[in-house]
Parts: sequence; C-alpha cells; structure tokens
Amino acid sequence: MLSEIPKEFKWYLKHCQSLRRIIQETQSSLNDINHVLQIGIFLGDICEQTFTDALEQLAVKIEREPLLLIFGQSCHAKALFVNILLGQNILPTASSQWRHVTIKYGPTKSIHLTLGNEIEIVENLKAHEGFWDCIPEEDLRRGDNESLLDHCPSLEVILKHNVLKENVKILIPPDCSPNELGEVLEKVMENILPVIVYAVSENQLSDLNIQEIRNLKTIYEIPFLFVSLADNCNLEAKISSMSTESLTESEKHVVESCNQASDIKLGCLRDQLIRLGYINSELDSDKTDELLSKKSFCLDCSLDNDFMSDKLINDKFNLFIRNILKSTVLKLAGCLSQIHSDYLRKFILCAFDMAREIQITPRRILYAQDIEYKLYKTLMKIACEQQEEITAIIQSTLQEIKSNVAEVLEEYSSTSSTQTSPKVVTMEIQQLVLKRLSTSVANRIVKSVGCLQESFTGTLKRCLESLERNCHELEGNLSASDAVKQIVSAAYNIELKTPTSFSVVHTFVDRLRALLNTFTSPWSSNSQVHCNLQWQLQVVTNMIDSLSASKLAKTISLQFQEHVKSSHESFQSAMRSLENQLSGQLEHTEEQRIAIRKRHAPRFARLALESTSLCDLVRWGMPKQIKEIGRGQYGVVSSCEPWGNINPCAFKSVVPPDDRHWNDLAMEFYYTRTILEHPRIVKLRGSVIDYSYGGGSSPAVLLIMERMIRDLYCGLRNGLSWQTRLRIAIDVIEGIRYLHSQGLVHRDIKLKNVLLDNEDRAKLTDFGFCIPEAMMSGSIVGTPVHMAPELLSGRYDSSVDVYAFGILFWYICAGQVKLPTHFDQFQNKEQLWNSVRKGIRPECLSYFNRACWNLMEQCWAAEPSDRPLLGYVQPQLEQIYKNAILESNQDS
Repeated sequence: MLSEIPKEFKWYLKHCQSLRRIIQETQSSLNDINHVLQIGIFLGDICEQTFTDALEQLAVKIEREPLLLIFGQSCHAKALFVNILLGQNILPTASSQWRHVTIKYGPTKSIHLTLGNEIEIVENLKAHEGFWDCIPEEDLRRGDNESLLDHCPSLEVILKHNVLKENVKILIPPDCSPNELGEVLEKVMENILPVIVYAVSENQLSDLNIQEIRNLKTIYEIPFLFVSLADNCNLEAKISSMSTESLTESEKHVVESCNQASDIKLGCLRDQLIRLGYINSELDSDKTDELLSKKSFCLDCSLDNDFMSDKLINDKFNLFIRNILKSTVLKLAGCLSQIHSDYLRKFILCAFDMAREIQITPRRILYAQDIEYKLYKTLMKIACEQQEEITAIIQSTLQEIKSNVAEVLEEYSSTSSTQTSPKVVTMEIQQLVLKRLSTSVANRIVKSVGCLQESFTGTLKRCLESLERNCHELEGNLSASDAVKQIVSAAYNIELKTPTSFSVVHTFVDRLRALLNTFTSPWSSNSQVHCNLQWQLQVVTNMIDSLSASKLAKTISLQFQEHVKSSHESFQSAMRSLENQLSGQLEHTEEQRIAIRKRHAPRFARLALESTSLCDLVRWGMPKQIKEIGRGQYGVVSSCEPWGNINPCAFKSVVPPDDRHWNDLAMEFYYTRTILEHPRIVKLRGSVIDYSYGGGSSPAVLLIMERMIRDLYCGLRNGLSWQTRLRIAIDVIEGIRYLHSQGLVHRDIKLKNVLLDNEDRAKLTDFGFCIPEAMMSGSIVGTPVHMAPELLSGRYDSSVDVYAFGILFWYICAGQVKLPTHFDQFQNKEQLWNSVRKGIRPECLSYFNRACWNLMEQCWAAEPSDRPLLGYVQPQLEQIYKNAILESNQDS
C-alpha cells in the first residue's frame, strides 16, 4: 500500500541513525588509538589512511537524504504518476517546460519559489490568487529567459498528505535535453539517495528517451523502476473500484476495451525494455513482483531494474522502495562490519607479534651471550694452542728465506735504486724479509678466522642485528655486533689489505722491528760501505740469525689474547646497555598488549557485533521464538522458526549486565563467527541485537545457530553404546584439533558443551571462553572439574584443553554423568582445586579398558609438557574404536 511508504523511510532513517552512532564510536576509538596507543613496529599501518577514508566515505553516504526521483517520457507521464501516487490531480497533465518541482510534507498547503533549496523568492504566483487543488500551469512553467544551467528557480510544494509523512519527498527534475541532464541534476542532487522512477505513457520509448535513460544510468548506478501509465488510468481506477455487477453493458464494454488496450501497450513496452536490456527477459511483471518480495540480499550485489503497470502501483511500489532502502542499509552496514573485522584481525595479529617478541627477546639475548662467550673461549684457546704452530711457521719461513737469499735479493734489486745509502738499503731489505714472514703467518691465521666465521659469527650476527634494530640510543656507541666483529677481525686480521685496520701483522712487524734494533748492522762502522750483492747477502743472513722464532710467536700470541679480551669486554658492555634498553621496551610492549587485549580489541569487537548484527537483522529479520530448550550460566537457548535459510534453528539469548560482559560476549562472537565451517564445530550463523528487550534498558544479543538434538550430558544420562561413545570422543578430539589449528583455545571442554545430532555425531559449542593464546590474560575460567591445575596459576597454554578432554574421556568411558568418587567428596571448588594440585584425579573403574585408562592418565598429567599432543591422542582413540568394533563382531 502507498500509505506504507513513510514507514519504509522511517525504517531507513532509524537504521541510518544506528550506523551513524556506530561510526562515531568507531572514529572515537581510532582517535584514542592514535593518541594513546603507541605501538610502533607492531601496529604498523593499523590506522592507515585507507581505513580513515573508508569511514569518512561511509559517514557521508549515511547522511544522504532518501527521496523519490521521478523521471519520464514527458511532463505528462510524470504528472500521471505523481497524481496516482498522491491520489489526487496535483499536477496538470497537459503541460511542458517545467522547472524543478519538490513536493514535501507540511502542516498547511502552500507553494513558493526557491533558489538553491534555501532562498525563498518573493514572487506572486498564480496559486496565491485563490484556493487551488491542481498546481497552476503558469507556476510550473519556467520563463523564456530562465536557463536551467543558470540559477533557475525551483517550485516547492508543501502538502499535508499521509504519503509525504516521515520526511518523504518527491523531486521532479525539469524536462531538458539529454546532453544537459548531468549538469542540471548536479545542482540539486548533492547528498541525495534517490529512488528512481521512469514513467512511460506511450507504447514505445523514443530515441530521445533511450538516450536520456542511458545518461541516467551513467549518473546513478542503482536500479530503476519503469512504470507504464495509461492516459485514462484515473478512469480505469475509478471503474475498477466499482462492482462489476452494478455496471451497465456499455460500461462493462468500456472496461474490457481499456483492459485490452492496456495489455497491448504493456506488452509492447516490456518487449522494448527487454530488447534494450533494461529488464529481465525471463520474468513477466507478476513474477517480478513475486521475486522481489522473496529476494535475498547480498552485500556485493544490487537489485535489478523492475517494471510494472499503473495497476500495481498501489500494491507493489512500496515494495520497490523497501528493497532499494534495504539494499542500501545492507551495503553500508556490511562495509562498516568489514572495517571492524579488519581492525580486529590486525589487533589480534599485533597481539601475537607482541607475545612472540616478549617471549623470544630474552632468549635471543641469552643465545647471543652464550655464543659470544663460546667464541671468546675458542679464540683464547686457539691463541694459546697456536703458539707452537706459529713458531714452526716462523722457523720454516726464516729457513726458506735463508736458503733462497739470492731469490729474495733478486726481488729487491728489481725495485731498488743504485744511489741509495747503506742504511736505507738495510731497512728496505728488512721490510722485504718481514713481508715474507708476515705473509706466511697471516695465511695460517686467515684459515682459522674462516673456520670461526662459519661456526659462530653468521647466526650471532643476525641475532644481534634483530636485537639492535629498534635500539636507536645505541647510535654513536659501539654496538654488540661491532664488538663481535672486533673479536674476530682485531685478533686475526681478516682484512690484511687495509693498512689502517686493527692488524695482527702490524703488531707482529712492530715487535720484529724492536728485535732488529738489537743486532749490529753492517753499515754501522765509520768506514765507507759498498752496497754490493755480497754485502746484501750478509745483511739478510745477520738479520735471520738475530731473530728468535719462539719469542716472536709468544709476542703474537699475547697480542691476540689482549685484543680478544678487549673486544670481549666491549661486547659485554654493549650487551648490558642493549639489555637495559630492551627491558624497558618489553615492559612497554606488555603494557600495550594488555591495552589491546583488555580495551581496544573488545571495544572494536563490540562495534563489530553491532554492525554485523544490524546486517543480519536487515537481511533476515528478528528470529521468532518457538520454545525454550535450555538454560546455562550465561544465557537461555530457544528453538525458533527457520531463519536465514537455517532449519532447524536455535538461538542463544544473552543479556550482558555490564561492559565487561559485553566485551567478553563480543570477543566470543568474533572468534566464533570467524571460525570456518567444520563438521565438528557448531557454526554461528548470525546474530541480532534486540534493543527492545527489558523495556530497552538492557538489550539482548541473540546468537543464532543450527539446532542440535541434545548435549553429551543428556546422551550419557539416557544411555549410549560403547562404540557410539568412542566415536563421540574422536569427534571431540577432531573439533579441538581444528580450534588449535586456528590458534584458538576453547578453555571449557565439558559434557554440556558437546552437542549431538540425530546420528549421535558430536560438535563443540559454547565458545564463551575460546580465545587465541596471544590474547589470553591468565584469567581463571572454565568448569572446576575440568580445569587443569596450571589454570589456577594464570600461566597456561592450549594444553589445558588436553587436560579437560582427559576428564571428559573419563565420563565417556564411565558411561555416566555422576562425579568421580575422588571429586564428589569435596565440599567446594577450593578443596577440589587444592586436591587437583596435589595430584588427585578420577578413579579407575573396574570395567575400564587399559588403553583408555592409560590415555586418560597421559592427558591429565600434572605437567603440561607431559601431556600428549592431540595428533597422538586421535590415532590412539581410533585404534581403540577399531578394537571395539572387532570385539563386537566376534561376540555377535
């Protein structure tokens, strides 16, 4: 009914108000992150400009005002449609050259000219001269000197009409050439969400009409509604409203003729629209209406163009409006939900990186210190042990030089000058001998260095660089990685070619020169010396005889040790400085991780819950309860009518009493919603927030999921076969393994959280305590009987699920729900926990299978490291299951 149009607009504006609030809270959260949360390398581009731009674009789209935008073949066609819509002849049907016309709601009927929808022009209109029902043609027509592209006045009509309530507006653009259309609409269509109607009063669209529609399609990428109008549609409506029995024969003939003409016209127009590709060729108007009423909406798709006759306007036009507005809300809410999900994903990955950094940095420091110490000890040992080897190298080199003096001098003669003094010649020969000697020693040293680099420095260098990457305060000071380089290069002179480097050879040469100063040079006498070959041979021989290989080796060894020790002390000092800086950074990182876990991630999770729930509410509506089927600690479970293509269906109703419970529920919703489809996990299908619950003071969150038959508690109480119970145990292990593969820990594995289908196959449910390991705060959660002892200390990991399964498996093997005798004797959970810490576990019943009992004991081991991996547990269970089948077959 046309009277329902204001309700559709009110519905749209209501949801836009909700989206506006969520966007404002999202922007507030982002501002809080930008000003308070300084995480640096971990968050990276979490608040990058693209997210901010996306939010701003959404905020602009939400502020768009919905209205009915009426185009048509002519002013005549537009007038026919508006008159049918309002149920009165408000526009003249025989007119043209209209200006912009806006029709909206007001307490009294009035008409006036405006400029730019803001400035009212004081001008006497024909309608002001007296009472009017139909807008005078003189007021509608624009003057000959008025240009649509240059501040042409618009006509604003105010009516007190039910269709126009809730801010419903009708905007009728002027008739103009297709080339001017874009520029004309640009002036009046800012911040507008149009519901577009194209009225057709002729049998066919003209070439000019087709060009106009094509231009409109490039401007508005939204569906159009084509309406076929009869010139005598008001007469048809009047006659059709009368009883056919009261009509005369001539009147019946008129009705029949009108219907036939209308059908022919409708068919011709539909065929043309199909040929042009504007409507679907497979559906006639009736089927289109039926499809439209049942169409499910997708965030990534838009509605198709629609087509109807004037006879269907009263019944179907509001349906078209509803779907346009519904699709718009879905797209806006879907985009907002995606932004929230992206932020949450980044938060959780950031928390993982932080937890890893907190755990691995101290280990890296210990590793670097340990490797450097081993390197230091190895170098010191080599320096001591190689003294004899260096002595032998020196002796061998000196002997070789002495045996080949002529060759040495021949090398010298090729570069020396005949006019050089004896003193200079002697020094040059000494340098030549030292070069031969140092080269021999250096070659051996380089081999040792190469071995050490392969054994120590590669991994150590990468480790230190990763530690020093974010320590900017080290700039200008000796870093630990530089100190390690000095340990090797300073002691063993890796780069012998660099004369300024810290070189063993230079130290060796200096010591050698000191020793050479002690022997008497041939040129030291006062007599004139001739620097002939014989004299040069004597110089070399005297020099070699004066050198002590053992003293030289000892000097080199001591120098090695001094340099290694000095570099080692520099490394220790640099590491102490590095450790102090990293300690402060890790404390800050832990603070930021806690802020993410306790404040920012839950805040965005709650916003994500609201935006996603709005999508589900708009798409599928509020689920309708059938009956209550169960109650838990945190909510009520009810069966409901089919919802969102889910049948059978159930929902869990939760009323969070405070912000903490809201945050916990929001995080549960996020983790559960992001879990992919798995046969051993109860999939959350959707959520809806009922803001009217409790009179609006305490909203209820409805979590919708597939309905199962019963839980494992009821199954064991009613009786299950041994093979069925073993199959259930395997199903539970498969579910837990899948959660762990997704980085999630359930933390509340128990009988009531294992649901059974009509074939007694099990699925895990209730992810209220499910959380990634990196987001765990050490809080004590779970059901006391199934809680691992380390849960009470606050330091635990995914192995708590293995412990809980061990207790669950005891119930499965026992085939009952009664507490184990060892646990039933305690008066409260504190006594139970104290006993569990001391090693108390459920008793072994007489009929237990030995393999089952061994598996239980392994799963509930006191030390988490002693518990088996689930990849070990599952094959053990499958083997027990196979043996049970074999035994059953043998017995039968």
